Amino acid sequence: MNEGLARARERLAAIGSSAPLRWVRRHKRALAIAVLVLVAVFIAVYVAVRPEIVGQVLAVGPAALGWLTGLYVLIVATHWAILLLTVRWCQARIGIREGLLLTVYSTVANFFGPLQSGPGVRAAYLKAKVGVRLRDFTLATLVYYLAFGAVNVSLLFARTLPWLAALGLATTVVLVAVVAWRSGAGRRIVTAAIAAVTAVQALLMAAVYFVELNAVSGPGADVLQSLVYSASANLSLFVSITPGAIGFREAFLGFAQSLHGVGLDAIIAAGIVDRAFYVLFLGALFVLSSLLNLRAMFSAPAGGDADAREGGAEGLGDARA
Repeated sequence: MNEGLARARERLAAIGSSAPLRWVRRHKRALAIAVLVLVAVFIAVYVAVRPEIVGQVLAVGPAALGWLTGLYVLIVATHWAILLLTVRWCQARIGIREGLLLTVYSTVANFFGPLQSGPGVRAAYLKAKVGVRLRDFTLATLVYYLAFGAVNVSLLFARTLPWLAALGLATTVVLVAVVAWRSGAGRRIVTAAIAAVTAVQALLMAAVYFVELNAVSGPGADVLQSLVYSASANLSLFVSITPGAIGFREAFLGFAQSLHGVGLDAIIAAGIVDRAFYVLFLGALFVLSSLLNLRAMFSAPAGGDADAREGGAEGLGDARA
């Protein structure tokens, strides 16, 4: 088994050092800017040709906005729970409020940064302030990505090949059980809990897209469509180099149209609504969290004992820098 892992590492290292990937890494910022410009031009032209899409976006009512707010609060709560479980998996401890603040700041970084920037922020903070080993954090995060990827790949076929989706979900459960068992006696329950919360997170994302699709295109997007649509959008996060997976999400959704059956008009309109709302939501969440952080900093005793008990609110300020 060790020889197999060594060969796998060598292959991954060879892929990572290949000329195309080296070129992409060197020009990552330029590529991200190019994608953003191309997507902006595409959306501008598309809206100019089909101006009725603007009316669809503006037709989103207060009820839909209320649902989106509640659902995104729950999604942030799942990220918070996964962070706390990850730290516990790494056999370390983090304060409840400290974990919430780190979740908010890393979620903002994950939206505006390329690829999966959020885990990088969490890893750097937890290593420096909580003493979590990078190896342990990486393994625990891989559990999350394994569950996230497997659940969403399975849901891709919920509408066209339901038996394959069911088989995929059953395989995911077995795979998570094997990983949990191999994790050791002290980590089995935590591993299973990370996977369970990840599955809940995927369902909440599907609910978000259900609300958005029905808000921009009128009643018509059913539950299965929303599940497949959400799975397609979520998988784009693995390869995106643009903020909020702009361009990459739309490409994945376009390629998967035969699976989810949502038209291009609805994809564009729902994407505009989702990004606009999520940016405002993250902004409000960031401001509230920062105010909470500042209040804790100014109300703490000068000796710093309160900071140690609360888990280092000042440390979170350092992590954002």
